[in-house]
Amino acid sequence: MGVIDENLYPDIASMGGLISAMETVARREGLNLGGVYSQYTSGPGLFITAEVDSNRGRISVSLGGGDRTFFLGIHQPGFTWADGATGDFRVLVEAVAAWRAGMAVDEFVGKFSFVTLGRLARSLEGGDPIAAQWDFLRKSEVFVAERELIDSVYADDRFRRLFPALSHGTLRLSTDRLGAQGAREIHISPLVGGSYRVEDTASSIAKVAASLKKALAAAAESLTGN
Repeated sequence: MGVIDENLYPDIASMGGLISAMETVARREGLNLGGVYSQYTSGPGLFITAEVDSNRGRISVSLGGGDRTFFLGIHQPGFTWADGATGDFRVLVEAVAAWRAGMAVDEFVGKFSFVTLGRLARSLEGGDPIAAQWDFLRKSEVFVAERELIDSVYADDRFRRLFPALSHGTLRLSTDRLGAQGAREIHISPLVGGSYRVEDTASSIAKVAASLKKALAAAAESLTGN
C-alpha cells in the first residue's frame, strides 16, 4: 500500500492514525468497536488500515490516497457482506459499530446510504444462501450458455443442498454453504463431443461420462460413496 498524503487527513494524523482515531471517535460518540487492529502503515507508526472482527465477517477500513475517502468492506472467506466509501469519518465509525452490534442488513443500508450490500447478504441473513445462489445462476443472462447444465443439475434433488458456482464452463458444487475455498467440491465440466468430466476434489479420480444424465449419476455416486 502506498504512502497516504497526511494533508488529506489532518484530523486522523492528529489522533495518531486510523486506529486511534476510530477509538477516539467511538468513545466520544458512545460507540463500541471492540478491538481494532491493523497491519499497514504510511510512515512510522501511522496506521492507514484498520480491522474489526464481528459475528458477520471482518470489517475493514482504509484511507483513500487520491482524495479524502474512507473505504469500508465487510467480508468473510469467499463472501462479501457489504462495501462502500464515504468522506464522513464519524458516519463511518458509526457504521462499523452498528454492524458489529448486529444491525439487520436492510436497516444497515437504509441508515448508511454509502454502503452497498453483497448479492447474497440478505439471503445469508435469512439463512438460505444456497437457494439464492441457485436462483441467480438459473436466471442470470450471463449463464445462458450453461443453462441446460444448471437446470439439469438443479432438477436433481441430490444436488440442491450444495452451493453452486460456475467457472470457465465448469459447474462447481460445494459442500460449504457459501462455497468457501478449500471445501470439498464436485465439478461437472462439458467436453467436446457432448461428454462430461466429473471430478470430486476429495479424490484424485476423475470420471468421463458420455452424457449429462450419466454425469449426474457419477456426481451423485461420488457424494454417496465418500
